[in-house]
Amino acid sequence: MNRKEFLKSIGAGAAFAITFSCLGGCTNDNGDMFPDDIALNPDPVTGAFLTIDLSAASSSALKNNGGYLIKNNIVVAKDLSDNYVAATVRCSHEPRDKIIFRNNEYYCTEHSARFNLAGSGLNSKGSNNLTTYNTSLDGNILSITA
Repeated sequence: MNRKEFLKSIGAGAAFAITFSCLGGCTNDNGDMFPDDIALNPDPVTGAFLTIDLSAASSSALKNNGGYLIKNNIVVAKDLSDNYVAATVRCSHEPRDKIIFRNNEYYCTEHSARFNLAGSGLNSKGSNNLTTYNTSLDGNILSITA
């Protein structure tokens, strides 16, 4: 029995139920097929949804201009002007978590979308812009906020 014969034999209602449950696996917890961004939970006191201790070995990539790391679905980088910048790891062209920092811009390794430090698209694949975040430095603690 081939697929078409099988679906005919179980009826349209059962085929819909099977198809619907398979499609449901492609959504996030909110039921969005392609969520706009990754959910962030800010600290109720500081408002930061991510803090990075720059003195820790795990953040050594941020010691050099052009270096970056990805933590909690956020690309945090030190640009070529010695400033800290941050953006979502989720590309706006197609919702893939493939954004990195390269050549002083955000770059999607999935399909080559490019974005400047403010999140504006630099090519046709980046035309939907990218979500960026504010950064602030207090001693060795880098905070990322909306």
